[in-house]
Amino acid sequence: MSEWMNDNASARPSTVDPGNTTDYRIREMEGRIERRLSSVETRYRRVAWMARLSALAFIVTLVALVVVVRTVVPTDGAWSIGHLSAEEIVLRDADGLARGVLATGEDGQAHLALSDRDGRERIRLTVLADGSPGITISDRDANPRAVIGYLSDGTTNLVFADARGVSRAVVGLDADGSAQALFADRSGTIRSLVGVGADGIPEVSTFEEEPDR
Repeated sequence: MSEWMNDNASARPSTVDPGNTTDYRIREMEGRIERRLSSVETRYRRVAWMARLSALAFIVTLVALVVVVRTVVPTDGAWSIGHLSAEEIVLRDADGLARGVLATGEDGQAHLALSDRDGRERIRLTVLADGSPGITISDRDANPRAVIGYLSDGTTNLVFADARGVSRAVVGLDADGSAQALFADRSGTIRSLVGVGADGIPEVSTFEEEPDR
């Protein structure tokens, strides 16, 4: 009887319990998930720590900035600067309107322009690239009405223009000492000339028609 049972037992095919295999795979997946969750938690704690550190650094910087500003800014609102370097400085009034510009150009000239409250330029001080200074005064329509300039050849000129921009009077002093004054009509045609030569001889001329040029 025992021999028959042994023979039958050896003749049975070997089988694997599917339940054990399923449990193994589930445990393996659970282990992977736990490892991933642990990695995510570690990264989260690291990011949170860096965020807190950044917030602390921002607060410290802000406090330091407030202290510096309160220390540097004068109580009367006026700044005292020993040296300032800039290619352009814009002056604004209490309403924020640009009223003046101090600037240098690429062509080598420097100028200071002052404007009225409507933004129209009324006076300009200019130094050309060759060092020649000049002043231009304009009307409310930004038309130049008076210009005075000292040129590099040693001559000084004062020009007056009307509202249309036509030069009506010119007073000049040459480098040789001669002086003259020209007066023109509304078309810009010279009608009279008054001058004193370098030798001291005066000259007065009038023109009924446009003189030859």
